[in-house]
Amino acid sequence: MKFKYLIVDDEPLARKLIASHASKIEGLELLGECGNAIEAANLLRNKSVDLIFLDIQMPEMTGFQFASALKNPPAIILSTAFRDYAPEAFDLNVVDYLLKPISFERLLKSVNKFFDQTIGKGNSIASVIHEEQRFVHIKADRKIHKVSESEILYIESLDDYVKVHLKDMILITRENISTLEDKLPYPPFVRIHRSFIINCRWVKTISNDGVELNGKELPFGRAFRKFALNQLSVNNLK
Repeated sequence: MKFKYLIVDDEPLARKLIASHASKIEGLELLGECGNAIEAANLLRNKSVDLIFLDIQMPEMTGFQFASALKNPPAIILSTAFRDYAPEAFDLNVVDYLLKPISFERLLKSVNKFFDQTIGKGNSIASVIHEEQRFVHIKADRKIHKVSESEILYIESLDDYVKVHLKDMILITRENISTLEDKLPYPPFVRIHRSFIINCRWVKTISNDGVELNGKELPFGRAFRKFALNQLSVNNLK
């Protein structure tokens, strides 16, 4: 099950950033990008979307004017560089209001709200992920290993290398943890520390200090704790 989304923003870099963030989230499919509201209106005459990432300040027609003009508007997540628009934004009953520059974590939170509203409260991104087997390729021992994502328990970054802890073995790679983070879907994989990425599905217990999985206790990093706790709660450890 995939929800089609449209990006409407007059800034090419802003469109690129949203598309990059959204591409990491299962359950979303990019329908197109528009540089202004007129382009978006023309596109919507022939195609339907479930969600629009909509900039507020645009030439010819603002995001507010565009959203108000839609007869049967899809879900809308507004974006802007200015906080002052927040009250007016929520008068439109939008899903969320994002301040630029938009981080992945903040956009993910907005998309979670969209999923909750669309497929029912208490559901999450994990609920709309296709359950077919997925793989990631990891360079280790002078080989490229095709690893099932479901087999990965957690990833641990050390000084000069990274350990990928699997159900029945450990792979040691020179790839850095951020490179592996980019390869893995959110969720079920969540960065909880600068040195740890975990697979939520293997978590047994959660505390304010960290998580336990496969008999190993892993700590939350200070910068990651709030986001990690939120994601672990959202996904109900599924």
